[in-house]
Amino acid sequence: LIVIVGSGFAGINAAIQLRKNISNSSILVIDSKSQFEFKPLLYEVLSDEIQSWEVIPSFDTIFANSGITFLRNTVKLIDLDKKFLILQDDFKVEFHYLILSTGSSPNEFSIKGVKEYSYFFNNNKDQQKLKSLLKQPLLKNNCKKIFIIGAGPSGVELACKIKDLYQTKFEINIVERTADILNNNKIFNKEEAQKTIEAKNINLLKHSSVFEIRDKEILITNESDKVSQLPYFAIIWTAGIKPNLPEFVQTIQKYNNRILINDKLQLISYPNVFVLGDISIIEGKNNLPITAQVAMQQGVHAALNLKLLLNEENPIPFKFKDNGEMISLGIGEASIS
Repeated sequence: LIVIVGSGFAGINAAIQLRKNISNSSILVIDSKSQFEFKPLLYEVLSDEIQSWEVIPSFDTIFANSGITFLRNTVKLIDLDKKFLILQDDFKVEFHYLILSTGSSPNEFSIKGVKEYSYFFNNNKDQQKLKSLLKQPLLKNNCKKIFIIGAGPSGVELACKIKDLYQTKFEINIVERTADILNNNKIFNKEEAQKTIEAKNINLLKHSSVFEIRDKEILITNESDKVSQLPYFAIIWTAGIKPNLPEFVQTIQKYNNRILINDKLQLISYPNVFVLGDISIIEGKNNLPITAQVAMQQGVHAALNLKLLLNEENPIPFKFKDNGEMISLGIGEASIS
């Protein structure tokens, strides 16, 4: 039995590729959600360029007639030596091979008030909450300021979409702790995004960090540690992610709070366990981006290596092929590199 825990980009690609590669093994996919979420297109759902049903197909539909079993449940504990998982309600599942790809969630960096007063943009539920907030009419005494925290792809894409959708209704501010936007993105996309932000009159607060968020105001520090207290209409938190790490009976090696794996995508000391996507880091390769593209390629590669193991052949190292990147810069606008 091959068990896959987590069915984001890595897990879903591993499952489908495994079914193509290996016809006679049982494949079980476990996820706490009932639907797959194509997160890169949630910005277009927010702007009604596409409908939500287009980006959240159910796992039942995806795995229909494939011979892959889907189980909606949450994994509480993994015993790597005894090869079993404990799920909610103490349900026990044994495995021969295990693929872990449990993804990530927003990182609040333990800053006071983030959880209580911020909106997030990590799934379709977040998108729906944000959409209904933005549609609310502004009262005469309402503050117009929206603060988007973090100038990575999520922050930049949201700022441009909201500006195009609501024009002068809001004053949009992006808060970025470094000197630059899109720090891990390609130069061309960074330059195009910079031009777009200026053209749309979006304020960019560089070298700025959130100190605290309160009910009616946000406290922001600049590079000389001066604190500004500013009123807001909404705070949207896109300042980073943290891996959703499973609980293990054994102690496993980690690096930067991600699970350390070898270049064949296997857990060190457990060659029957593959760890993919946002929760993993390949030993000696800290520079792989945390993107859907990497996760998808790792899913396909893990399926190939698992087939090799079953045929008693040696697994092969993973090589990431960079297919370029695209960033949405408002309604009907994008930059592709």
